[in-house]
Amino acid sequence: MNLGPIAEVAIGIIFVWIVLSLTTIQIQEWISTQLDKRARDMEDAIHEMLANPNLKAQFYDHPVIRGLTAKKRKEPSRIPTWYYRYPILRGFTKEKRKLPSYIPSQQFALALFDITITAGTESSLIQQGILKIRDDLQKDAKLPADKAIIVELNLLADLARSAASTEAGTAFTRNSLAVLKKKAEEFSLKYPDLSPLIDAALDEAQKRKADIDDLLKHKEAPKGDDAFTSLQKGIAALSVISPEVNETLNALVLNIEEYVTGSETKLAKARKNVEKWFDDSMDRVSGVFKRYSQTMALVIGFIVALLLNVDSINLTLYLWREPAVRQALAQNAAKFEIPQQQQIESNPAQALQDFTDQFSGLSLPVGWVINESTGSAISDINCKLFPGDKQAFGIPVPWTNKCVAPPTSNNQNNILLKLIGIFITAMAARQGAPFWFDLLKRAVNLRGTGANPAEKEGK
Repeated sequence: MNLGPIAEVAIGIIFVWIVLSLTTIQIQEWISTQLDKRARDMEDAIHEMLANPNLKAQFYDHPVIRGLTAKKRKEPSRIPTWYYRYPILRGFTKEKRKLPSYIPSQQFALALFDITITAGTESSLIQQGILKIRDDLQKDAKLPADKAIIVELNLLADLARSAASTEAGTAFTRNSLAVLKKKAEEFSLKYPDLSPLIDAALDEAQKRKADIDDLLKHKEAPKGDDAFTSLQKGIAALSVISPEVNETLNALVLNIEEYVTGSETKLAKARKNVEKWFDDSMDRVSGVFKRYSQTMALVIGFIVALLLNVDSINLTLYLWREPAVRQALAQNAAKFEIPQQQQIESNPAQALQDFTDQFSGLSLPVGWVINESTGSAISDINCKLFPGDKQAFGIPVPWTNKCVAPPTSNNQNNILLKLIGIFITAMAARQGAPFWFDLLKRAVNLRGTGANPAEKEGK
């Protein structure tokens, strides 16, 4: 059996599928970037892990996590204050919060431990209240906040974090709870409309602090001044703020002294347990995102194939009937240096351009043409969804005398076969360009095992 023509047809089809796959990757990446899908999936997962919106806000505002975003917190705006008086103009200056798309497990554990150690301090509770006010102002479309207010709330939150570290004895700063409360009072005087919210946050923090102190009095608190004991005290304080996180962290550090190796510390072992907890949760998020990406790739691939009329069935028949076209594609593939997967993922636009150049000068049955009847009805030209003998396939445009048809007509084609061929193309695009690159190399090697008879005659 002569495998030359079969291998050449396979090479031509794979070439087209690679271009569609690269196009799909570009569109999918653009949509994912605009929707911030990966970052929002991670935010939802962390919200489930921390089980408290205030803790989640405190986590994302931590310097370790905030430093992972490409967009850093800006300096106060120098735009004149009158500019912010008009809601229409103010809407153009609202800064969109940027979430990290990837958080290393080490950074997650570091930020969570820092938040946990300071959880029993009043300053940390005040910080949660301030962040809640900030987030509510940014989410409420009916009450757009001036950028200056958001900036000052961020500064208050940073001051509260420093004060919490001072209260917990983990920093040598001079900030204190009294300084924080004084700054909060100054903020209330400057923005009277927000004064009730600030007062409520301070009162809530004071009440929760009293509940935490009462809990630690009646519960046997861990003894000692080392970092692991401070962590245990913070975990106990979390039972007032987020009982779910308290139970989780208690389980992760339960009887940790019994299985710590000689070279490990209890804090290091606890950190490894938290990192493992985070990695397991992110594996589930990655699985969800992968299924979402595959579904999106299938939908995008189908739309692109439909718009460009990339019908795999019709294309296969065309390449089988046109040996000159398939031989030219096969020769281009044999000379083309197939890039590595890392190159495709890092620069899909260049890979797409390189492969598009391989089709220059070749006439492939892709795209659509618009035919127009000279008469008053579309029936004057052959434009049938299910053509019969001596009729051609086409899609009539309602209420016009125009017909959308493939550039080369196949009397055996109809709308059902067309959709099946396009769906096959979409399924191929869903597999991804690296998969088809690997098959292309095998097809080229298969063709190279023997000379094509047509090529022998041309020598």
